[in-house]
Amino acid sequence: MRTVRELRLAGLIAYLAALIAGILASGLVHLAFGRRGAFGWDGLNFFGLLEGICFLLVFTISLWVFKRAVRVTTTTLLSAGLFVPTSAKALAKPIPVLDGLGTDSLETQLAVIREGGVPIGVIGLEDSLVPWEEAPVVGSDIAANDLSVMFRKYPVVIVADGDTIHGAIRREAYFKYLGA
Repeated sequence: MRTVRELRLAGLIAYLAALIAGILASGLVHLAFGRRGAFGWDGLNFFGLLEGICFLLVFTISLWVFKRAVRVTTTTLLSAGLFVPTSAKALAKPIPVLDGLGTDSLETQLAVIREGGVPIGVIGLEDSLVPWEEAPVVGSDIAANDLSVMFRKYPVVIVADGDTIHGAIRREAYFKYLGA
């Protein structure tokens, strides 16, 4: 899974690569017609329009190809990484954190169990306590777009950094975020 920072960088690189591909293709068309195109520089002519159309086609197709290759959101790609994708921490909703296994842990549907301030497991995912090492836990800086792999296996993903529990993302809320 990729972090928000990695997705921003991927969006910037993909956008710049598409821009360079469009400029190169337009430049090749300009050279192919003997430098007669003047799209936007010294008036407007037929060869200049061909250069502009070539740029738009190559730029658009390159954006589409690079978007599929690096799997970034459209806003991140079109803004060259200025608009950041949503982090897992932003989608996480608070969940109960219980100190030790007690009678109140049997009453909650989903909770993180701690002992001595350190998470030891999660109740509510399966019939018994799921050890912390086996629970679906991601860091807070992970991009929310990359969590779909986790939601194929688990109904809930817990967001935590070390011993700090930020909350949980439920499958329904995740798909609502995606617009599905």
